[in-house]
Amino acid sequence: MLIENLFPEVCNLFGDPQNAVYLRMSAEGAEEIRTPLDGIPYFVSGRPDIILMGSMSESTQRRVTEKLRPYRERITGLIESGCVFLMTGNALDVFCRRITYVTENIVTDGLGIFDGFEVTTDWFKRKNGKIIGKCDGVTVTGFRSQFAEISGDNSQMYFVKADRGDGIRAGIPYEGIRYRNFIGTQILGPILPLNPGFTSYLIKLCGGNPRPAFEKEAVEAFDRRVEEFLDPSVKF
Repeated sequence: MLIENLFPEVCNLFGDPQNAVYLRMSAEGAEEIRTPLDGIPYFVSGRPDIILMGSMSESTQRRVTEKLRPYRERITGLIESGCVFLMTGNALDVFCRRITYVTENIVTDGLGIFDGFEVTTDWFKRKNGKIIGKCDGVTVTGFRSQFAEISGDNSQMYFVKADRGDGIRAGIPYEGIRYRNFIGTQILGPILPLNPGFTSYLIKLCGGNPRPAFEKEAVEAFDRRVEEFLDPSVKF
């Protein structure tokens, strides 16, 4: 199983880098390619089993968008052919049509791969919260801390339907964007170590053999988190 980790030296906020570490430890025979921002992505000429990209600053987000723009057609082709993508935090924003940075008074075009979605980022409107829901019957828990809000209808192409917590906007239960094997989620931090069941699901999606690292401890911690998140007294 071949993992391409895009721009890990700059897309590394909120503990997102641990997703690549845990994935590599949990998939039998996994290898990781770490593509730097000044490098040519492996996916341009090759086909990894999964492409990862994590959270980043707003200025880095604009650099990443311009870095990937020449490869838009190739990325679209990979998505359509079923290549697995996991974009966490604000990495998802890059694939939307437009990003408006309210605080900086900047508007930029995203890659437009998901043309029905736009992003508004406002540094004075941070949103924090938890979420618990299901992806293809697999329970997923997570945390969110973001300046960005995504507009658009993801009711037919969501990642997680929330049992508790908000989706892409307040009052909407549909979180993230899921199209074929592309998964983009505003959940940040180490979503894979926190969700060993979802890690196994993702590895199987890649055609790999899952062996979740520290499985006993990870499952015990996950079960406690689920119990906490389903407690009505816990605020979201």
